[in-house]
Amino acid sequence: MKSKSAYRFMSIAFVLLLILIACSAVVINYFMYNPSEADTEINMGIGETYEYPDDGYRIRFYSYNKDIATIDKDGVITACSKGTAQIAAGRKRININVLDAPESVEIDEKSFSLGVGEEYTLAPYIPNSELDTGFQYNVSGDEAFTIDKNGKIKAIKAGKATIEISTYNGKTVSCEVRVGNPPEKITLSANSKTLYMGATGKVYINIPADCASKKTTIESDNEKVITVNSKCELTPISVGSATIKATTYNGKTAECQINVVEKPYYIRTDLDPDKPMVAFTFDDGPNSPTTNRILKVFEKNNASCTFFIVGERTKSKANAECIKRMVKNGFQLGNHTYDHLHYGSDVTIQDITKCADRLNDLCGFGPTAFRPTGGFMSDVIKKNCGAPIILWSIDTEDWKTRNADKVYHRILNEVKDGGIVLLHDIYPTTAEAIEHVIPKLIKNGYQIVNVAELAYYKGKNLENGKIYYSIK
Repeated sequence: MKSKSAYRFMSIAFVLLLILIACSAVVINYFMYNPSEADTEINMGIGETYEYPDDGYRIRFYSYNKDIATIDKDGVITACSKGTAQIAAGRKRININVLDAPESVEIDEKSFSLGVGEEYTLAPYIPNSELDTGFQYNVSGDEAFTIDKNGKIKAIKAGKATIEISTYNGKTVSCEVRVGNPPEKITLSANSKTLYMGATGKVYINIPADCASKKTTIESDNEKVITVNSKCELTPISVGSATIKATTYNGKTAECQINVVEKPYYIRTDLDPDKPMVAFTFDDGPNSPTTNRILKVFEKNNASCTFFIVGERTKSKANAECIKRMVKNGFQLGNHTYDHLHYGSDVTIQDITKCADRLNDLCGFGPTAFRPTGGFMSDVIKKNCGAPIILWSIDTEDWKTRNADKVYHRILNEVKDGGIVLLHDIYPTTAEAIEHVIPKLIKNGYQIVNVAELAYYKGKNLENGKIYYSIK
């Protein structure tokens, strides 16, 4: 007969064995049935199925709301009706949000280009829905790329193909993908650019025609001065300099130096660079009765223009007040020589500088554009005008016809985006034509600007002594 101590030892051993088995069960259950990921949510449409990922472990599945979503022993979830169900996958809990079945499917980019070796993942979506699963991808066309079940594309050779994206219930949308060669170089639309505080700007990335790079990034090296977004839109933050750098997926780069400065009084910062613009210019003034009449039209219509001033004409008090009004209300001053007596090679340095000095003395601002009398040029003018030389693309001949109706129709018939209109603010008939043509052009979608504004919004840096007929 065994002693009591032996029985006690066997009892303790048995209890310890039971504890060991229980602990082993807990450990096995934890590692076998409880994946380490946190609980998640899945959005599904009514009638959609989804297979829970197989991670190599034996997992038990259960649905707590079988009228909304069911799950079989293999982890296949079926969305039955609208609502929220909770699914158990081992010890993990998954919320299944069942939404209405898709009525359509969309993709933001219906066509785009990739470079060989570049990768990109499509992002189809269901309008007005949070559904983000159940998409299938079918490709037709050149074998230019591969695409996996998640919509990830890898470009492998030049060519193009169409991808049809379909939902689980048969709604479709298509996009075309072109594959080009990897860029050997890229450029920006400018090597340097001046932006004014309060305005915005844009640069354009140029890639050779047979090449492509969808994942071209662009960044500023000094975001305290200027920021740039993925659309290459520039926003000045403070006065200073910064470099904008664009980089392709294969490491090709291009740079643009941006200088941010305070804006001149004659530049407006609220214009739309994507809408057509035309610059109006007036020669031979000021002439108080007609010039003020013209100024009133431009001010009333939130428009601007450039006045090419004859310095001698500012001697009268009324005409001098016109100049001050121009500066106060943001019109650009131009130089049209001091007395308009000399043409071409007869124009002297003094003809130019005397007018500029007169404007500076009168209003504190000098001319920022030059127009030669009669449009006649000379080397003296080019070397000494101290400003861009502005000619014209539309000659209204208002000085010849003295007919408001003819001036009106000539402008409307010849106006184009980037054009420069030649007029004279000393004629009543010109003032009458302006009263009608400015509102008409604005109604037709044009922005009426001065020459400096036209150049700024067209991204052109005008050079002193260089001739411009239009700015596009």
